Amino acid sequence: MKIKITILALIICNVVIAQKSILPSQVYKWNLAINTSDDKIQTSTIFTGKGGVLSNHTMKGIVMNAYQKLKIKKSKEIERFYIIKSGLARINLNQQNTALSRGSVVCVLPGDELEIINALETPLALYEMSSEAKETINIERGEKAGGSFITHWDDITFKPSDKGGVRQFFDRPTATLNRFDIHVTQLNVGFKSHDPHTHVNEEIILMLDGNAEMQIGNDHQKANPGDVVFLGSNILHNLTNFGTSPCLYFAIQWN
Repeated sequence: MKIKITILALIICNVVIAQKSILPSQVYKWNLAINTSDDKIQTSTIFTGKGGVLSNHTMKGIVMNAYQKLKIKKSKEIERFYIIKSGLARINLNQQNTALSRGSVVCVLPGDELEIINALETPLALYEMSSEAKETINIERGEKAGGSFITHWDDITFKPSDKGGVRQFFDRPTATLNRFDIHVTQLNVGFKSHDPHTHVNEEIILMLDGNAEMQIGNDHQKANPGDVVFLGSNILHNLTNFGTSPCLYFAIQWN
């Protein structure tokens, strides 16, 4: 009887995994309102599904009120990545204790713990991206590349261009990804990021400031501050600043 129950449980588990939906390429909305009277940490799923590289890929929004603490426990399978949306976070990671302002990032490899504390009386908002690899995770690869890490916005050099400019955060492997590449683009009014193009790498465009129009395949969708755009492999895309001020956005690619 126990053997039958175990087999049934495995079948159900496999069916659930198989039915995990593939993430559509589209604009996803930040859907958390700031509520300073809420005594609980607020979380909301922006998107979740599977992609070409990851068996599970989830983006969440998190809002923490004054001095609230969030402890991320160790996981053997899940890698997490955080971007500070607004506010000031106190981060404790592998004996590193530092304050992170808007636009700063944290990457937490499987096996490491993270504590996030809202350091101010005003709300702290951040994005959490969690990923699970389709293949066996490669802890050795992640550790060889430097392990878990923190990147401060103010430490990244801004390189101006005719269109605006760019901040190259990093381009490196992790435990779940062969390559994890992040830069932040500032795009001036009226400019296109580039002509519509495709690439094998999946990509996320995360809007910090400004108003843009995303071409996604043959569709055109508006992308505003807080929005997150998921682009699957080989999806035709580009971004145009149609607003009245510069666009500022993260471009995140992986394979």
